[in-house]
Amino acid sequence: MLSDIKIGCSSTNTKYGKRLDTAIIELNTKANISGLFTSNKFKSAPVQVCLDQFKKKMHGKKMLIVNAGNANAATGEKGVEDTKRLINNISNLSGIEFNKILPFSTGVVGELLDMESLVPAFKDCIKNLSKNTWSDFAKAIMTTDTHHKMVKHEVKIGSKKFKIIGIAKGVGMIEPNMATTLSYVFTDLKIPSIKLKKLHKKACDNSFNVISIDGDQSPSDSTILVATGSVDIDIKRYEEKIERELLTVFRKLSEKLVLDGEGATKLIRINVKGLSSYDDCKKVALKIANSPLVKTAAYGEDPNWGRIISAAGNANVDEFDMNNLNLKIGKHLVLFKGNLSKSYSESKGRREFRKKIIQLDITLGKSKNSALIMTSDLTPDYISINSDYRS
Repeated sequence: MLSDIKIGCSSTNTKYGKRLDTAIIELNTKANISGLFTSNKFKSAPVQVCLDQFKKKMHGKKMLIVNAGNANAATGEKGVEDTKRLINNISNLSGIEFNKILPFSTGVVGELLDMESLVPAFKDCIKNLSKNTWSDFAKAIMTTDTHHKMVKHEVKIGSKKFKIIGIAKGVGMIEPNMATTLSYVFTDLKIPSIKLKKLHKKACDNSFNVISIDGDQSPSDSTILVATGSVDIDIKRYEEKIERELLTVFRKLSEKLVLDGEGATKLIRINVKGLSSYDDCKKVALKIANSPLVKTAAYGEDPNWGRIISAAGNANVDEFDMNNLNLKIGKHLVLFKGNLSKSYSESKGRREFRKKIIQLDITLGKSKNSALIMTSDLTPDYISINSDYRS
């Protein structure tokens, strides 16, 4: 799949033992790249370098390099210097220009890169180009993920077919505003750079930007969309179709992230509608999504709707009126205009909360504005994973 992309992976034999934890993707000369990065003011060294690289022309062969286990964040000038040193080393070995190599790091914050193990590992990645698979790449970028996350999608338009493949990692520090964790989506379509950026932003806004696991945003969050240019389709004519297909992949990846939230057992979809602006709807949905009381109730399979509406009320939205509030859990109406529905029973709610995916719908007015946020439940394993993370 996407034969014009080369993948090489290796292991530093450090934090994860012999597991793959370094990866390189080599892109052809026709490939266009769009990148979106964390809006956290505290940006990791690789994100800073990537932002600089995107200011330069990216013609010719390009490379993405990734290491897992160390975020290279809060490492000051030394962190930036180490990132540039890695790029320079890889540039010399591969023959690809320095400014066409994009670095990504994920893992523990506040520790300098172990250059003695990374340099030879990336050298092996170059030797292994074309030997590794998409699954290898997906596994190499994991940190506390319990499994790798990959989506493959094939689309036919007329007599032509194009492919989309998406890979992501991340199960904690997820409440994005520009991107989330590390995610890479590739298509063999020929898409001009300006159009690619537009499609990328729209796909992110409706997928990665509507998920929250713990309300924290990483300093390393990055999402990349690559169009390799081998399939030429009338982009203007089929833009809506292409947009939908890209969103399908981005949405599936974002749902996989939530379902693998640290210790997560459930995906909670929260749809809020009826307020005068999208931002207000999103504010209410996020307040519910980030409520520890709502998230622990989901884990305990307790349809405690009082926690849901209490969290909604805490969003401090001026229009919020309890007398206009309708709440549905799954297909069951719980509240109508602030009053308990006669058709609702605790057993109906509990059946919905026993499902892997819990749907909550809150209506607060007559406006057509709506916002969807996806989150996970909060479990004892989340505390265990994060309290033991550096040990």
